[in-house]
Amino acid sequence: MPTIDDFIRPKEWVSGFVSDLGRVIRKWGEERYIPIRQQVDEDWKEHKIVEPLLKEVLVDLGINAAFFPAEVGGTDIPDPLTCVTVVCEELARIDAGFCVAAICSVWGMVPIIWKPHRNMELCEEFGPKFCGPELFVGCHVMTEPDSGADIENFGRLQGKTIKTTATLDGDEWIINGHKLWASNSGKVGDLYTVICTTNKGSTDPDDFALILVPADAKGVSVGNPYQKCGMSADINTDVWFENVRVPKRYRMHGPGDDLKYWREAITYGSIGSTAICVGVMKNVYEIIKKWTSERVIAGKPLKEHSIVADMLSEVTILIESTSAWMWTLVREISRPDIYGWDPWDERYLLKTRGLSLFASNAVERACSRAMDFMGSYGYAREFDIEKHYRDQKVIGLWMGGKTLKTLENARYWYNLETL
Repeated sequence: MPTIDDFIRPKEWVSGFVSDLGRVIRKWGEERYIPIRQQVDEDWKEHKIVEPLLKEVLVDLGINAAFFPAEVGGTDIPDPLTCVTVVCEELARIDAGFCVAAICSVWGMVPIIWKPHRNMELCEEFGPKFCGPELFVGCHVMTEPDSGADIENFGRLQGKTIKTTATLDGDEWIINGHKLWASNSGKVGDLYTVICTTNKGSTDPDDFALILVPADAKGVSVGNPYQKCGMSADINTDVWFENVRVPKRYRMHGPGDDLKYWREAITYGSIGSTAICVGVMKNVYEIIKKWTSERVIAGKPLKEHSIVADMLSEVTILIESTSAWMWTLVREISRPDIYGWDPWDERYLLKTRGLSLFASNAVERACSRAMDFMGSYGYAREFDIEKHYRDQKVIGLWMGGKTLKTLENARYWYNLETL
């Protein structure tokens, strides 16, 4: 009988190392996480359960180290985007919020750890901490209270609404500003990747800056965690920077290049978001498959009723279609030698927005349809469909939300001039 391993994942594109890592994560999740994932949902504020689990995945299973150079203790995995895709699928199958917390630890570091644009000076300084025996967590802070998704909408607003500033004073940057909603903010994050501007109100790409700020730097303060409808394992708070001084070298690359490689990180974020959707849908498939096989209505299993079979078919079609599109783009982005675009090409950022939008709509539909046919059991916590239903809603809201994703997908395909 088919299982989640029969959904599309091209074996010739996934290395043995990545496949093995996926199996290890799945085994870990089934043994360690799934039995307590309802308890994790209650740990949204203190993270007493979550942080030890993060250490097991980021440190013990090596997710933090996977993407760093070997010279600083990393695994230096040769197919990083494929690895991200598999890791996100497997972690989201057990808990989308936990997946976000884990993968966002390294997401903000993409501009300096990804080949061919590594910043070895910064890798040598921070790599041993990410690759070491103790938990060290990254946090990519983008969103601001006033401008919301404007930062992600660089194609039209060009950074002019960024209010977090970086002012060069000798050999130091002075950071001032207010961020919120970042994954792993608050007490969890140890190192912030801060999006800021060197000239407030500017639309010059050279003024867009990515600067690393240690969480314990003088002038950094955080608020209390927000209680959300879902994604409890991912802690989100306000972060304030008040005359925070960091070395000049903590700017990831410099004028122009910061924006270029940040676009690449957003492209990977769209792929990762899609993989999270696929992972959630795979667990929904497992739950609804078991439920409709064991539940007997009118003398036969629920799945044998035609109206239920229609729902079951739709769930699998959503998984297959999302997976096919996702893996096609993963392959395309990973092979610039064949397809001709560098991963930081703005066209990939726009093109992957359509994929991310499709995936967030697909997972929302899959969760809703499964809940419809489980009835009251669907919204009962015991069966976990309601958890996935709450968690998935957030996926469509981050990185600019569905509206910006829709616009940017149209910008790519139709060359929009005013939107």
